[in-house]
Amino acid sequence: MGLDLYSLLIQFLFWIPLAILFFRIVLPLVRAPFSDPLVGWVYTVTNPVMRPFDRFIPRWRNLSITAVLVFWLVASIEYALLRLGGSPLAWLVGGLAGAISFALGFLIALIVLFVLFSMFQPRAGMSLVFLTERIAAPLCNVFRRYIPPLGPLDLSPALATLLLIVTRLVFSQLLYRAAAQL
Repeated sequence: MGLDLYSLLIQFLFWIPLAILFFRIVLPLVRAPFSDPLVGWVYTVTNPVMRPFDRFIPRWRNLSITAVLVFWLVASIEYALLRLGGSPLAWLVGGLAGAISFALGFLIALIVLFVLFSMFQPRAGMSLVFLTERIAAPLCNVFRRYIPPLGPLDLSPALATLLLIVTRLVFSQLLYRAAAQL
């Protein structure tokens, strides 16, 4: 019971910085406008950590390598605290598994929000709605090209979610097994 509570607390505490860092990685990729309040807040919160490293670690197109490395580092620290043992190499591999699992899970949640927002039509111009659409729509559009909507029924979000779930299961299983063997 105590270990489960400990694990839950660690996962909850690390969910917050991982979510912020995930947005820091994804927002430039979808070209989210800096004038958006949520985008500005994410940059304001993460700049003190990112800015010193951005001088030495180059960007690749719109991808901040610094944000990816910090995201991986935070996930590795979470993995190390959850396992309370093992080698640093196992922490890095487990952190990679945790980072990939978190990112894919967050994308799944954003697709679900995207579907809910399209069904219930929240107030236009809301930052969360706008950013959710900017992130989830390209994932759904990949499937929409090959399977058009069947009247009012659009299967592309379901197929995108299914692909993300399968990818998450495969990668996390492989990497967590590799981390356990180290």
